[in-house]
Amino acid sequence: MTGDELYECAKAVVSRADFIRFVECLNQDHKNNGDEWQNLTLDQFLAGLSGFSRDMSGYYKNMGEVVDVEEITWKMAAEMLLAATVYGA
Repeated sequence: MTGDELYECAKAVVSRADFIRFVECLNQDHKNNGDEWQNLTLDQFLAGLSGFSRDMSGYYKNMGEVVDVEEITWKMAAEMLLAATVYGA
């Protein structure tokens, strides 16, 4: 799965079942392309997750999306995990 396909998969998440499928795809991408991820270690991944979580209201604003970041959805959870693969802390 390409990065664009993972992005589209995250955007399509609307349910818990979709989220589970996304996490499975993300895990498979890590197995196949993990060396292409910016955040290669668990420490880096979690720092990226923390950083994106802190800054995500700006991300959604820049994307033109009106989102209440205090009430996350399954889609937002998927986007957070995807962002953590590359987001700098």
